[in-house]
Amino acid sequence: MIDVLTQIGLLEINNRLVYREGKWFVRTREIPERGPYDTRLEAVEGLYRHVAICTGRLSHCDHDEAAAFMQHSVQKCCQPACDLCADLLAVLPVETAIQLNA
Repeated sequence: MIDVLTQIGLLEINNRLVYREGKWFVRTREIPERGPYDTRLEAVEGLYRHVAICTGRLSHCDHDEAAAFMQHSVQKCCQPACDLCADLLAVLPVETAIQLNA
């Protein structure tokens, strides 16, 4: 998944995040603002899911795998060495990743 994210410029996450009135929103080409999200991490996860859907990444998955992806949360994941968490953490803004590891 990380290769898809780097190819489309998702690594410029800070340009896509908006914080307003205590909530986070995400700017996309398809929808001016997605959200609101309670935390920056949830907003980044929402962007990650949006990109996966728009690039057709989930069309290659079976239903259960796609559903698991859509419900996945880095903050709630208990699976050791989770590939989804690793991909998401790799594209998080540095300050958010540091907060998660603290």
